[in-house]
Amino acid sequence: MPRWAIASVPHKFLDCPPFSPVTRRVPVKATLQDVATRAGVHRTTVSLALRDRPRIPAATRERVKAIAVKLGYRINPLVSALMQSRRSGKAVKHIALAYVTNYPTRFGWRPPHHDRPDFFPGAVERARDFGYQLEHFWLAEPGMTPHRFCDILSARGIHGLIVGRLPPGQQAMELLWSRFSCVALGLTLRSPLLHHVTENHFDAAWQGMQRCRERGYQRVGFVFSEANDSPRVGDRWLGAFLAQQQQFPAADRLPPCRAVPADEKSFREWFTRVRPDALLANHGRPVLAWLARMGRRVPRDVGLIDLAGDHPELHCAGVYYDPAKLGALAVEMLIGLTHRNETGVPDDQHEILLNGEWRDGRTLPPRERSASRRISVNDERKLRLGASPLGGTTSQLSTCAPREVAPA
Repeated sequence: MPRWAIASVPHKFLDCPPFSPVTRRVPVKATLQDVATRAGVHRTTVSLALRDRPRIPAATRERVKAIAVKLGYRINPLVSALMQSRRSGKAVKHIALAYVTNYPTRFGWRPPHHDRPDFFPGAVERARDFGYQLEHFWLAEPGMTPHRFCDILSARGIHGLIVGRLPPGQQAMELLWSRFSCVALGLTLRSPLLHHVTENHFDAAWQGMQRCRERGYQRVGFVFSEANDSPRVGDRWLGAFLAQQQQFPAADRLPPCRAVPADEKSFREWFTRVRPDALLANHGRPVLAWLARMGRRVPRDVGLIDLAGDHPELHCAGVYYDPAKLGALAVEMLIGLTHRNETGVPDDQHEILLNGEWRDGRTLPPRERSASRRISVNDERKLRLGASPLGGTTSQLSTCAPREVAPA
């Protein structure tokens, strides 16, 4: 039976007589001694059993663990680190936290092996601010198993995990979650559902559509130019696009490109059919290349917003998210969980969204009315023949205008 502390509510704040039975019941967390008493063993035995020490018989370890689960007892990581320091005789300088990745290669998750943002440096710095040490652990080490991985972390006195973004196609991770306080980066981890921090993707597309309207763009299209790490990211971008699209005249509400992700052929067919004067793309690099080969110049012929915003060297308009801030938010959230001794898969997951900073770039200047003319069927025929509707060949057009964005 769990213990309860009864705290009376001062009657002067309530419409009830003194000594009213109106109370609030505050649950008191089970302690190590509670587990020991219920199991009929010493506290040291409980401590060793919960850390899977072979000195304790397997049957006793399992019985103690079952009692701990029933009572709701959880190891406090800060107390655990202190006790480990006392046993080893070494002072606690830094309490370690783990940054867990599961890419096929040890560093496949960070540049230069990966072209997505690197959240690790910002997380390391923020952890250091609080006196913690954040270390990278690779789950895909040769011969590694989830149980052995967790045993290694426990032996190191590590009870807090930041789960990095998973590689494409992977949505699940198997660990002994009940041992750890856990925070996931991004939306790639779908099983289990942990507390997580991520970019505010909905806001990025919302801002993009607002900027298009403010700058005179009338026919804004949407394309998934690359596969998403997580389908939920695309849903948020697309939801904001469709919601903001209601502010445009019905005739100018363009359907998104149906191919997910698009390739050059499907993009060309869709672009020719709907004739957008601006594009929201989840990644700008492939769209710039496709448009160049179609003889369309950015931004003279069509504006472009890069929703991911993680390649500033392209000079695309879009929302920029500082990866250092996202990594820092993950650390702050994790430290809060460890201080409250909240471990395992949460019943109610919390999400922290980081709002980004709009950057104009070169791809979405104010639109002149004459520049937003619709491309005629004859113009499209000229494009297929290698000529431009604005005169000259497509090869000439790709180089004639100053400060236009070329594909990298």
